[in-house]
Amino acid sequence: MMRITTNMIRRNYQNNLNSTLSGLEQARRQAETGRRFSKSYEDPSAAAKATILENRYARNGDYRNAVEDTMKWQDTQEDVLMQLGKIAEEVNKNYGVEAVSGTNASVRDTYAATFREMQKSMIYALNTKYGDTFAMAGSDGQNAPFELKEDGTVTYRGLDVNDPANTDALKALSREHSYIDLGFGLTFDGGGEIVSSSAFDAAFPGIKAVGFGQSDDGTSNNIIVLMGQMADVLEEDNFDEAAYKKLWTQFDKGAGDLQNCLTEIGTKTKLLSSTKDRLENEKLNITTQFDSTVNINEAEALMNFSYAQYVYNVALKIGTSLLSNSLLDFMK
Repeated sequence: MMRITTNMIRRNYQNNLNSTLSGLEQARRQAETGRRFSKSYEDPSAAAKATILENRYARNGDYRNAVEDTMKWQDTQEDVLMQLGKIAEEVNKNYGVEAVSGTNASVRDTYAATFREMQKSMIYALNTKYGDTFAMAGSDGQNAPFELKEDGTVTYRGLDVNDPANTDALKALSREHSYIDLGFGLTFDGGGEIVSSSAFDAAFPGIKAVGFGQSDDGTSNNIIVLMGQMADVLEEDNFDEAAYKKLWTQFDKGAGDLQNCLTEIGTKTKLLSSTKDRLENEKLNITTQFDSTVNINEAEALMNFSYAQYVYNVALKIGTSLLSNSLLDFMK
């Protein structure tokens, strides 16, 4: 039979008391800090989960900031298209063939001057900046994309928009992309190119909105050029109604294409709004998970502390009776 000595009882009691005191100290820290643990070794599993949640939260914040910046960028592009749309609508409403036909030379000169001012207004709008970057310039945001020369030539990124020889180059420029990672699961194809469905395309080249090249009958597809050509017809001594009607009809088609561009960018705006809502919901979910993993309810923390304090006090009382002085202690 094993002999139990007083020293054995003391050592065992002291170990248990230290453990109880450690629990009391942990409960005190929880009540003071509101956190379930202060060091990762206190709860390795929760600490690992908290690290993952912190990384997710940081990434979510980056995405939310990117969405907000992109929304402001796209608002600028949409404002430009709306300005162009208002000008095109005014031309269609007030300067159709019926409105111009039968007017005298003085009135037509006034109309022509108005067209030329509208041309400049369109150019100014298309050269709008967002911060230090031209919003409608495609991939070359550091240089003004459009220019209206003295002879009426309109250029985009240095290319004459009405020159058939530039059609292929302008078509390529109209299809430029500028992808932004907004949390769609950015991926690359086998050639190292970004998969379009995995990122948001923030580019909207201005040339796409106003047109380029010529139709099969040689009429310009660019609405700014067309306005200048209509002004030329209006300024002629003998008004050529057929020529004006041809240009106006082509302009009306270009105005319709411009409205399609507005619809397209409106769809992209809705996508950004839904993405922002999704990220906000994800932020809330991450915050809730982090709170339940790391933080402790105040009432629960106080209850745990009170219980730990009670257990410690009971342990002290037990110690006073358990560790009474032995006969050998009195003999020393």
